[in-house]
Order: sequence, then C-alpha cells, then structure tokens
Amino acid sequence: MQSTLLGIAIALILALLTALVGPFFVDWTSYRDTIEAEAGRMVGTPVVVSGPIGVRLLPTPSVHLSGVSLALGAAQMSARALDVTLALGPLLRGETRVETLSVDAPQLRLGLDSRGRLPVALPGPARDPERVAIDELTVTDGRVILSDAASGRTLALDKLTFSGDLRSLAGPLRGEGAFVSGGDLYGVRLSADGRDREGGARIRLSLDPLDRPLTIETDGRLRLDGTTPRYDGSLTVTRAAGAALGEPQAAREPWRVPRRPV
Repeated sequence: MQSTLLGIAIALILALLTALVGPFFVDWTSYRDTIEAEAGRMVGTPVVVSGPIGVRLLPTPSVHLSGVSLALGAAQMSARALDVTLALGPLLRGETRVETLSVDAPQLRLGLDSRGRLPVALPGPARDPERVAIDELTVTDGRVILSDAASGRTLALDKLTFSGDLRSLAGPLRGEGAFVSGGDLYGVRLSADGRDREGGARIRLSLDPLDRPLTIETDGRLRLDGTTPRYDGSLTVTRAAGAALGEPQAAREPWRVPRRPV
C-alpha cells in the first residue's frame, strides 16, 4: 500500500513539474497554424500571428501572441501583442471564459468609399459565441483611422485606451476609456448590446472632451444595410452654460437633436 501511494505521489509531482516547466521547453511557434486556426474559429474570421508565441499552463492557462492581424477585407486590423488568461474551471467543462484579455497597440483602418459603403468583410458566425466570455478586456496605446472617400476627410483617434467586459462574443459590451483626436483628449463610455435578428445592435456612447465643458451622448441602433452603415438614434449635447457665458452659477442647458436615421 505504501509503495502504491508513493508511486501515485511521484506521478502527481512529475505531472505538476511537467505542467510548470514543460511549456518553457516547447517551441509553441511550431504550432502557429493550429493556434491561428483555433483563433479564427473562435472570432469568426481568419487570424494571422506573425510573431513569437508563448504558452503557460499553470497557475492559470495563458497565451501570449505577438504580431496579430485579422482578415477584414479592405479594412486593416492588427495588434502588437495579445495576452490571454483563461479560467481553468470553465475550460474543463468545455467553455471558454477569458479572465483577462490585454490588447497592446491595436490599429484599425476603416473607410467609406465614394458611395458611402463600407468595403469590409465582416466576421462570420463565431463558434459557440455565447460560450465565450471576457471578464476583463484592456486596450492600450490603440489607434483608429476613419476615412471618407466622398469628402476626402480622415479622422484619427490616437492613444486609445479602453477597459471593460464582454459577456459573450455576441455581446453585450460595456466599458470606458479615452483617446486623443486633433490634439484634444476625450473620455469615452460605451455600451453595446448583442446583435438582433436583423444584424443591428443598440449603441450607447458618451464623449467628454476633457478641456471643454461639454458632454456628448448618443443612444440608438447601428446596422448595416448591405455594405452601407445606418444609424438611427438620438444625440444630446450638454454644456455648462455658466462656463460658456461667464456665469459660474448658471445651470447646465441641454441641446437635443431629435431621433432620426443617419
């Protein structure tokens, strides 16, 4: 009996040592194709990982990916690195609960063509989107470039940060962050529900220019009519009237734009 128990104990110790030390000696980059395929099935669009790959199993399963890009047609989306930590319990039950997902230096280039269409290949249905949740989503040092071919205008959002959670890949999404545009710093709060039957989603967005006494809020539904984005919602701009008119005690006066499609 003692020898049997000793053998089991030795086997458990060796298993733990393998889990702790083994990943450091595995060339995970050689599994690049497998990791790209699994990531693509999870998000519903092809994923390319061009940099080093690192994996750890204990104390919690975690993955580090460098040089990540997604295939979105004419749009370009990439990130310097992704760090993912998975919850072990749900993983053993066949579910994917991401405890933390950190995205370093993501970049997105998105533009409308001369007809106002969005030439983007949207992700297809992800594998079991309801079974994948993200407890803590963090974005640092991001950059978004939006362009409009009809007007020739380009809008850049730099130094973008975001912190929130995603209950499933189908939504909803909640969080807040900040970005710099035109040299001005903006705070942002975002809430987005999951896609409805028509492929649209309700969006609630609040912008706070930190150097101006304004708050810009919108609440509406965003959808794609073919490849043309449509937004039906309301816009509210609130300013501290006293700050604008030199009356420190004046009440805040809201300006409202009636609900209409854009």
